[in-house]
Amino acid sequence: MDSDDISAVLGSVDIFRGLRPRVLKRLAQAGKVMEAPPGAEIIRAGESVSGFHAHSPLHMHVILAGDATVRMNDQEIERLVVDDYFGDLALIDGQPRSADVVAGPSGLTTWSLGKAEFDKVVKEHPEVLLPMIKVVVARLRRAEAAER
Repeated sequence: MDSDDISAVLGSVDIFRGLRPRVLKRLAQAGKVMEAPPGAEIIRAGESVSGFHAHSPLHMHVILAGDATVRMNDQEIERLVVDDYFGDLALIDGQPRSADVVAGPSGLTTWSLGKAEFDKVVKEHPEVLLPMIKVVVARLRRAEAAER
């Protein structure tokens, strides 16, 4: 996939939706495509964003091909497919990872964006944060509603 293809994918993902094509292209160029074999642990719960593990030191991922399983306490809680993403919260707040993410049976291909690259893009294009904030607020509101 080239940066134009990745830009199109990023534009369809809710945390980047509504960004100008020029900003999407900058994001696409800041990240890189990563491949993981079936069963590879991509993110480990409790892992520090400043640490290194498997394929994801300081990275968030958008799935381009394949699928992945999200696990908490050794229980599958979600299946991620093409256009889903993970690692975004830890990338933003720097807190330890909240779940494990493991590549599915056909492996996993992602667009991956590192913390240093993310910070550079945000400095150049602070509007990148607007759709991200909307997504995080929507998650918070859903969580609050579920507790009622």
